[in-house]
Amino acid sequence: MIQRSRRKQRRRLPAVILIVAMVAIVIGLSTHSMWNIWADHAARGPVQTVNNDNKPGTIINADLDPDGTGTNGKVQTADGDTGQTEQQTKPPVPPAPPAVVLDKPTSAEVHYTVAPGSKLVALTFDDGPDHRYTPAILDILKTYKVKATFFTVGSQVKKYPDIMKRIVKDGHALGNHSYNHPDLSKMDSNSIKNQIKWTDILFQRTVGFVPCLVRAPYGAVSPLVKDIMSQNNRELIGWTVDTKDWAGDSVAKMRANVNKNTHPGGIILMHSFGGKSIHHTVQLVPLIIQDLKKKGYTFVTVEELLSAKEENHKAK
Repeated sequence: MIQRSRRKQRRRLPAVILIVAMVAIVIGLSTHSMWNIWADHAARGPVQTVNNDNKPGTIINADLDPDGTGTNGKVQTADGDTGQTEQQTKPPVPPAPPAVVLDKPTSAEVHYTVAPGSKLVALTFDDGPDHRYTPAILDILKTYKVKATFFTVGSQVKKYPDIMKRIVKDGHALGNHSYNHPDLSKMDSNSIKNQIKWTDILFQRTVGFVPCLVRAPYGAVSPLVKDIMSQNNRELIGWTVDTKDWAGDSVAKMRANVNKNTHPGGIILMHSFGGKSIHHTVQLVPLIIQDLKKKGYTFVTVEELLSAKEENHKAK
């Protein structure tokens, strides 16, 4: 009987083991399913706490980032002082740069009077100085005892301070033509002022004064450029005759242009540096001096021309 009982138990053992295994599997699946439900619920909704005893700075509500990179920036923390500096979510906006301030011109004031009806004209040379064409032009002007005005570029002033000193020594006038010849009409206020200021510094260092005359590169001006010059006691100077020496016109063509278009009070534009055909300018200068003198013109600097116009206006 005992043996039969043992045999029955042995027969039942596999069935019991099978039942236990199935129960374990069912329990495991239920647990896993419940965990998934909890995890899914946690992912869908904000993380929250139900008590009001959180320490300062404890996260009590944080929206999840859908990209899985953390939170999307919407974080609520418990009120109170954490003792730590709050981290900024955006970089601070840098302060605006301080406004550039131009110094006042220090060139001597020019007074020039002439008899009514006098025919005045001013020769002007841009973009220098240099070591080749500017000295050649200075030699010609000295020979004919003619004064002119040189609108110089700061980067060239820095290279040729001795030529600058000679321009002043020979009695010619100077004007600011920017530092490196950009289009001022496309620049903001500080950039425009810096172009003038940097060249002013070189003028002061080289010849001992800051001129009041300014000529914009390419003659390109905007309302902003005009306002800046007016507010800083600068005379913005253009021209009435463009010789187009920068374009490579022949000497004969430029000479005809000057003779045709020059009128009393005129300002003639030429260059002493900056082009491949400036040697034509050197040839042109003595020819137009002779031509205009024969027509009764007196050559003056731009400052003298402005002064004469002002005096004549007062006389009226």
